[in-house]
Parts: sequence; C-alpha cells; structure tokens
Amino acid sequence: MVDAFRSMLDELMGKERDVPLSKRQNKALEFNDPEVCKYELVAICPNRLFRNTKSDLGSCGFNIHDDHLEWPNVKEQWDKLSTREKDRYPYERDLLRYLEGLIRDMDAKIKRNKERAEAESRPKVLKLDDQKRLDDIKARQAELLARAAQLGEFGDVDGALECTKQAEALSRQHETLYKQLTEPERTMTVCEICGVFINSTDNEQRRLDHLTGKQYLGWKKIRETYAELLKQRDERLRGGPPRTRSHSRDERERERTRRPDDRVPGERDRGRSSRDYRDKERDREREMERELGSSREYHRADRDRDHGRSERPGYDRRENDRERG
Repeated sequence: MVDAFRSMLDELMGKERDVPLSKRQNKALEFNDPEVCKYELVAICPNRLFRNTKSDLGSCGFNIHDDHLEWPNVKEQWDKLSTREKDRYPYERDLLRYLEGLIRDMDAKIKRNKERAEAESRPKVLKLDDQKRLDDIKARQAELLARAAQLGEFGDVDGALECTKQAEALSRQHETLYKQLTEPERTMTVCEICGVFINSTDNEQRRLDHLTGKQYLGWKKIRETYAELLKQRDERLRGGPPRTRSHSRDERERERTRRPDDRVPGERDRGRSSRDYRDKERDREREMERELGSSREYHRADRDRDHGRSERPGYDRRENDRERG
C-alpha cells in the first residue's frame, strides 16, 4: 500500500519532490526526458484510455503524463518546436506504428465477432412437427385456390372470390407462424469502432451507456488520432497547403538566419542533389525538343521534294513510293 502511494506521488510530483531545489539534479523537466511519455507529447497515450476495462493495455512504459505538475511546461517546449525540428525525433512515427498495430488487432477482433454474431443470429431450424403444421397450411391454401379456379370456370364469381380470400388468409397465417418458429431469440450486431456485441434485446439506456463508455470513446479517439496524424504527414510530404507570400518570406528569412548547427544533417546535400536532378531533366527535355524539331524539318523537306517531282511531266507517285519502300 505504501509503495503504491509512493509510486503515485512520484508520477504526480516527480521522484525528487522532497529534495531541495538547490540539490536537485534536474531542476527543470525537459520534453526529451526518458520518463516523459512521448505518445502523449505528440497526441495521446493509448495505455491510459482503457484502464479497468476489457481493452486494458497495461501500464505505459513512461511515467510522466499530462497529470504531472510539470507537464504544461514540458508540452510547451514540444509545441514551440518547428515541424522540421519535431521530425528529428521519432516520437510521431513511433505513435503511428503503435496506433496502427492497435487498430489492426481491433479490426481482426471485429471480423471474428461478426462471424460469431452472424452464426448466433441465423434462423432456428424447424422441428418435424412444426414443419408438418406449415405443410398442412400450404396444402389447404392450394386446395382453396384450385376451388376458386373451378368456381370461376362455372361462373360463380362470388364463390371464387370467397375461396381466394380464405387462401390469402392462410398465406398470412403461414408467414406469421414460420417467423415465430424460426426467428432467433435475439440478433446480434458488432460495433464497428470497438468490437462490442450489441443485442437486439438491449434497451435504449444500455445502448447509450455503450456510446459513452470508455471502450467506445477510447477506440474512437485512437482511430481519429491515427487518421489525423496520417493526414498531417501526407500534407507535409506533398508540401502542405498553399502558403501566403508573407508567410513564405518569413520562413525564408528564418532559414537564412538559422545557425548552421541547427540544420538537419544532409539537408544541404539533398537540396543540391535535387537542383542537379531538375537541371538534368531540363537538359533532357531540351535535347528531345531539338531532336523532334530536326525530325519535323526532315519530313517537311521530304514532302517538298515529292511535291516538286509530282509537278514534273511524267512523274508517277506510285513508282516513287515503291522506290522509297
């Protein structure tokens, strides 16, 4: 009990909570401290979403989360970093891989649960006595329809209509009885978010409890966070949304004033290689245009020669084509 209480205080206030400030080894907590949860730094910590539920993922490998006293300062440090500076750390990539694995496992569970729900929601198999009752109703219906046709041939319209009405009543009786005998006691569906079974017998309160419960909200948060992180990453890879001129000028100014030590390793080389590649592409396009122009000039001159020959007396175009072939 004492150890659990001490661990809780360490998580909330830090292990050096009782050490005087002048003697503390780490006076201020940094965002890259090994104890700081990198998942929560980027977006969410999945392990904290499902405590005391069937989806409990166990304790997180990090000890410091958003309920720590120094968390606002740590989060502010991270948020102040530029996108390029954040990309130096693998925090977002690690969270994406973690979320992707969780979603993949949950989707597999949903598939298994759907198979089980479908099996338990199938119509019940008819017993022999029940099948005989249904067959008797069908036989009486057929007799009435045959009787109605016979009366119609004899001109007894009223009698034919009466037999037809009785046959229709037997058809409705057969349908109702078949449904009662084959309908399962309950039908089940599966939640597409968290894989929980939803029974047809559940009342409105139970359904509401599901939509406001930890499992549904937690898995919904995981799926939404994963989708949002992927969207942000794709925008960065494509160059992001269009930027205003002033914004671009400010970024260029920051790039010029940034210290060489702050640059990402290999950044300058990548920029130079990219420019070299574009120059080579432009040279290749110019060469192709020159070759295409030369080809056009050649064919134009060829047509002019043929046109001049065709105007001469005795010129045979077909003979000339055979010579060129």
